[in-house]
Amino acid sequence: MILSPSLLADAQTAPWWSHIERGVFTLPRCEACGLWHFHPQPRCPHCGRAEIAWRPASGWGQVHSFTIVHRAPSPAFSADVPYVIAIVATDEGPHLMSRLVGVAPGAVSIGLPVQARVDRLSQEGPMLVLFEPRAAE
Repeated sequence: MILSPSLLADAQTAPWWSHIERGVFTLPRCEACGLWHFHPQPRCPHCGRAEIAWRPASGWGQVHSFTIVHRAPSPAFSADVPYVIAIVATDEGPHLMSRLVGVAPGAVSIGLPVQARVDRLSQEGPMLVLFEPRAAE
């Protein structure tokens, strides 16, 4: 069974899934203190205020940590191994765990500059935030 955003969304995460489905990478930002955070929550984890707005984010960051998956967790992933799951420190501050694509697993390193890409891993799968190596500037 493929999980759809409608099955995953709740009151806090619905804006995330709505933006992602439209191909837009956003993060929650507190309008009171100006700080970004992730995961979605009703109050700012920095100042406690409730003035949260979903704002477009740069999508830039760097690999903070990663693991290479060699054994598929289910048959649905068997064609993908090996693949990289990374914790990305976004330039806005929040850290997100996601799949790292567009790079050989052996070429990944801590500090690798990356950029978000909103895409599907399969034709029938939901839109997701994936990260790939940042293009040279």
